[in-house]
Amino acid sequence: TYTPKLILLDISDIDCIQDVAREILNCYGCVDILINNASMKVKGAVQSISLELDKKIMDANYFGPITLTKAILPNMISRRTGQIVLINSIQGKIGIPFRAA
Repeated sequence: TYTPKLILLDISDIDCIQDVAREILNCYGCVDILINNASMKVKGAVQSISLELDKKIMDANYFGPITLTKAILPNMISRRTGQIVLINSIQGKIGIPFRAA
């Protein structure tokens, strides 16, 4: 067993994800299970939400998890083991009023 280590990560900050993944792999050597469970939601009329906020939501909900997965995946492939889990909202299947991004 390993002593838990707290590593802070803003999943919407795409530029820091590679460094955090490297820190995790340097500390533990591998990741057995990667659970992507981050999300960001904003409620409001489409025309009142800025494009900047829409981009931040997409970074947190889509590009962040993909970037983290791609950073960890080569280690899993080289070890020929590992699990990746993605947990997200039903909102990708059905529309919810005032939740555009």
